[in-house]
Amino acid sequence: MKIVFATSEANPYIKSGGLADVLGSLPKSLVQKGHECAVILPKYQDMKLADTIEYVASYDIWVGWRKCYCGVFKAEYDGVTYYFIDNEQYFRRPGLYGYDDDNERFAFFDFAVLELLSHIDLKPDVLSLHDWQTAMIAALYKERYAYYEYYNDIKITFTIHNIAYQGKCDPNLLSDHFGLDNYLYYNGNCRNDGCFNMMKAAIFYSDAVTTVSPTYAQEILTDEFGEGLQNILQMRRHDLYGILNGIDYDTINPSTDPQIVKHFDKATVHQNKPINKAELQKECGLPVNPDVPLIGIVTRLTWQKGLDLIINRMEELMKRDVQVVVLGAGDLKYEEPLKAIAAYHNQKISMNLKYDFGLSCRIYAGCDMFLMPSLFEPCGLSQMMSLRYGTIPIVRETGGLKDSVEAYNEFENTGTGFSFKNYNAHEMMDTIDYALRVYNDKEKWNGLIDRAMDAKLDWDKSADAYLKVFNSLLG
Repeated sequence: MKIVFATSEANPYIKSGGLADVLGSLPKSLVQKGHECAVILPKYQDMKLADTIEYVASYDIWVGWRKCYCGVFKAEYDGVTYYFIDNEQYFRRPGLYGYDDDNERFAFFDFAVLELLSHIDLKPDVLSLHDWQTAMIAALYKERYAYYEYYNDIKITFTIHNIAYQGKCDPNLLSDHFGLDNYLYYNGNCRNDGCFNMMKAAIFYSDAVTTVSPTYAQEILTDEFGEGLQNILQMRRHDLYGILNGIDYDTINPSTDPQIVKHFDKATVHQNKPINKAELQKECGLPVNPDVPLIGIVTRLTWQKGLDLIINRMEELMKRDVQVVVLGAGDLKYEEPLKAIAAYHNQKISMNLKYDFGLSCRIYAGCDMFLMPSLFEPCGLSQMMSLRYGTIPIVRETGGLKDSVEAYNEFENTGTGFSFKNYNAHEMMDTIDYALRVYNDKEKWNGLIDRAMDAKLDWDKSADAYLKVFNSLLG
């Protein structure tokens, strides 16, 4: 099968979030299963490994009424072919998103993806689209390109990584940027909540819609989590599939991770993990104590991630015999109170207001527990990484957190972590206290660590689930 992925970011070339991890790992896993995969993404100014790419072609394309240059570059990585769309007006600038003309930038990219297929003869069996930046490819294909012989019989899938970001914009941009008739807005194909909505268009026009965990697929059908798109998703519910993301076990691997002090696997975790813990305590300025439970938090400091619950109960947590390491940056409304608490309890909390990949790996490797009480979490990768490193997650039962962390059962001696159901600070604190009690029973705790490291959360099963969807479309 020939599969082409269109995305706004992908590892190892450019990353701002979990989307890049998925598009760096899923195609690689599909190639290992014998399929041909290509990934198309913009050629950003901040792109890594830029010296490894080579020029392929260039041509002009029309974006609405605008005639634009489009260059194409190419690279091979882990058996996957990556194509990079070049236009310095749109992509030669710092960062990936957050510009006033983002809608126009990705309208150009959407046209460039479809034109690329015919210019270099890259016709796929399945064209896989990801998030709002590529959403309009589905509408452009069905309304314009599918009528040309070369483009016949391409199946379109659209993956929702986070339904909160939908590509909402002025209705006039439907014709101005995409050259599509406004009747597509007025008949509801691209309209939602009084505006042009790119994600709704993708849900309407795609042959299948996937999202990044089974629980999230059910959640987005509800008023609470659907972000206004629950009705169109209910209409497409028989074509909606929840497939849990995985992590790349080749790179997320405590036995080879160059960022951590002492490598370990399941056989050596109980001997070597305490060494990583001691070194992490030193690095973060905390007293070195092998017996005190060390809780890690690696997150963006935003409303989605449960920071309200953490701040609400941090003073109470400080009454326990614990240490806490926080790594992340984001909204000042969360940074400021966390800094104040950390300043007062500087022997128990280490605040690191930054993004530091190396430190995040050492937190996964050195902590005893990992706290992730998200308000919502489409999939989440941090809890999977913590399991991989034998660090026991404490999570709220939402989205991918519920699907990837099996709640501890002390009577049957099963489970890989601790979880609570409601978005409630008291429930979170009760669950932390429960985890602290179990921590003091080393036999039970070591069993939790062993089961955590046995959890299979790589891409093998997830890639098979994607192939099942693709094959169903191809008959």
